[in-house]
Amino acid sequence: MLCKSVKNNKFWEMLVVIGIITLIFGAIAYKGVSDDTQNIAMLKGMIFGLGCTFTSIGLFKIIQNKRTHVEKLKAKEIELRDERNVQILRISYSVSNSVATVLFATMGFVFVALDYIMPAFIALGALYIQVIAFFIAHRYYNNKM
Repeated sequence: MLCKSVKNNKFWEMLVVIGIITLIFGAIAYKGVSDDTQNIAMLKGMIFGLGCTFTSIGLFKIIQNKRTHVEKLKAKEIELRDERNVQILRISYSVSNSVATVLFATMGFVFVALDYIMPAFIALGALYIQVIAFFIAHRYYNNKM
C-alpha cells in the first residue's frame, strides 16, 4: 500500500495529472463566466480548488514516497494491514455511515420544512442511494463470507 511500488506512484502521478486538468478547466471556465451568475462562478472556483487539492496531495505523496526509506514504508504498510487496525477502520466506516444516514434524513426534513422541495429530493435521493449501496454491499459480502 505505502510501499515504493510502481503501482502506488502511478496512482499519485495520475492524481496530479487529473488535478492539473481540473485546475486548468476551473481557471478557464471561471474566466468565461459572466457577472450575473454568481453560483456558477462559485462552482467554477470550487472546481479550481479541487484541482489544486488533487495536485498538492499527489505531489506531496510522490515526494514523501521518494524521501522515505523503504523499510519505514514497509513497516507502515504492515501496521495498516494489522487485523486490529482493519477492524478499527471498519468500525469507523460503520459509524460514519450511520451518521450520514441520519444527516441525509434530517436534511430532507429541514428542506421540506423550509419549502425547498428540489434540495429535499436531492437529499432523500442521496439517502436512498446510500441505503441501496449498503444493502448491496452487505448482501455481497454476506454471500462471499
